[in-house]
Amino acid sequence: MSDAITWRCRRGLLELDLWLGGFWAAHRATLQPCETAALERLLGLSDMDILDRLQGRAPAGDAGLEALIQRLQHYRAATLLELQ
Repeated sequence: MSDAITWRCRRGLLELDLWLGGFWAAHRATLQPCETAALERLLGLSDMDILDRLQGRAPAGDAGLEALIQRLQHYRAATLLELQ
């Protein structure tokens, strides 16, 4: 399953490709099954729908997605701080 998720993290938008792929690479070993399921649901959305949720322009959809999106946002913030 993890190879399929790795492939699905590759997106048409470079920003999402880096964000989702980097998150999966960094956290795949520590994600709980419910978090992995939420990631799979997120990856079923279009790039623009994912981006809207990650940037807070659209509601997450359910509690599992909300928790995952918060983790993705924290990952992104930490990654950007490391680059400064």
